[in-house]
Amino acid sequence: MISEAELVERLAPMVEERVRYKVVRSIIDTLEEQCYPPEEMFREEFIKRVEAAEKNAMAGKSKHCTYDEFRKEFLHGGG
Repeated sequence: MISEAELVERLAPMVEERVRYKVVRSIIDTLEEQCYPPEEMFREEFIKRVEAAEKNAMAGKSKHCTYDEFRKEFLHGGG
């Protein structure tokens, strides 16, 4: 039969790891909520433009653009 001290010694690292994981996961989730807008906040027109661009790229119809051109096209309502 295993003594209580041995049982604690064997289980403590597993419990610590599980608690550590839950704390880190909670921190990551909170940071993601603060840094990334939820999907519902993306405007539908933005999503459609990104999907169209992805479809064109898959069909070999991609184009090169500067960062400023990209921002203008996708973030400021370009067509």
